[in-house]
Amino acid sequence: MALDLLEAELAVELPAHMRAFARAHADGRPPPAAPLIARLASTLQTARNACMHDVLADRGLALLRLVAPLVIEDDPAVVVARAMPPTWQNLSTLAAQRDAAARARFGLSSVQLAHRLHGVDATRHDHDAPGPAIEGWHERDFAIDHTGIIDAWQAIAARTGVTGTVRVDRSKKAHPRAFVIEPKVEVVIVVPEVIDTPAARFAVLHELGHAVAALALPAGVPRVVDEAAASYIARLAEPPSWLPPRWPSELAAAARRRRTALAAMLDEIERGLPTLADTPSSAPPWALWHDPGAQGSYVEAEVIADRLAKDLGPNPPRGQLVRALKAERDRVDHRTRI
Repeated sequence: MALDLLEAELAVELPAHMRAFARAHADGRPPPAAPLIARLASTLQTARNACMHDVLADRGLALLRLVAPLVIEDDPAVVVARAMPPTWQNLSTLAAQRDAAARARFGLSSVQLAHRLHGVDATRHDHDAPGPAIEGWHERDFAIDHTGIIDAWQAIAARTGVTGTVRVDRSKKAHPRAFVIEPKVEVVIVVPEVIDTPAARFAVLHELGHAVAALALPAGVPRVVDEAAASYIARLAEPPSWLPPRWPSELAAAARRRRTALAAMLDEIERGLPTLADTPSSAPPWALWHDPGAQGSYVEAEVIADRLAKDLGPNPPRGQLVRALKAERDRVDHRTRI
C-alpha cells in the first residue's frame, strides 16, 4: 500500500518537475529541487522494503534508482560541499561527504552504489589512452534545422517501433540533454540553437537515443541500458547510415572510440576518490562534480552497445531493438542487489 501511494504521488509530481527542469536547462538556470516526496528518508525505506519482496522487487528497484541519489545529494554535508568552487581538491572533499552519506545508508561508497544500482561491473575494461582530439570533429560545416531533427527522429521512431511524444526545444545556452517527462509517453529534448558540426549532430542523435529508451521501457531504466540505447542510436552518425543526408560523418567512429577512452580514464579517477592520484585538467569535468558514477556507466554502456550492434546490425527489423533493450534491462535488474 505504501508503494502504491508513493508511485501515485510521484506520477503526479514528477512530470511537472521534469518540465520545469527542462525549461531551466534550456534557459541556463539552476535546476529546480526534486519533489520533497522523492527526497524523504521514508520514501527510501519504502523502496528498500519493496526490494525485499519478489512480487514488488522490480518496482522497488525502479524507485530506489530514483530516490537513492536524491537522498545522498540532499545530505546536509553534501549540500555544503557541493556549493564549494569546483576544484580537484574540493571534488575530493565532496566525494568524501557523498561516501559518508552513502555508507551510512547503504554500506557502500557513493560511486559503488551508483554502479551497483545501474549495472556497472566491478571489473574495469581495458582501454587505450584517449589520444589527441579528432581533427575536424568540432569544425563547422553545415547546419541542421528543426525540421531536420524532426525528420531524423521520425525515421528513428519508425525503425525502432517506439511511440509517444518527443518535443525538441532549442536553446542558445544549453548542451543537448533529454528529459523524461513520463516514461513510455513523453520526452523533451533540449538541443543547441545552432547544430553545425559533426560533434553537435552526434550529440543530438545521442539524446534521441535516450528518447528511444524512455519511450520503450518503464521507469527506472538502469543507466547502462539507457546509455547503451543512446550509443546505439548515435552510431547512426557512422557511415553507412540510413538516416537522412548530412547526419553521418566519417569522423564519428574515431570520435566514439576517443570518448570511450576518456570515460574510462575519468572512471579510473572517480573509482579512486576521494584519493586523487592524478588530475588530467585544471578543473574537474562537470560530470565528476554533478553526476557521480556516470563514467563507469558510459564505459559499460559501450560494451552493451557493441553487443547490440553485433547481434542486431545497424538496421534491425522494427521492434527488435526494443526487445533487445528489454532483455538487457531484465539481465541487469536480475543481478542487482542492494
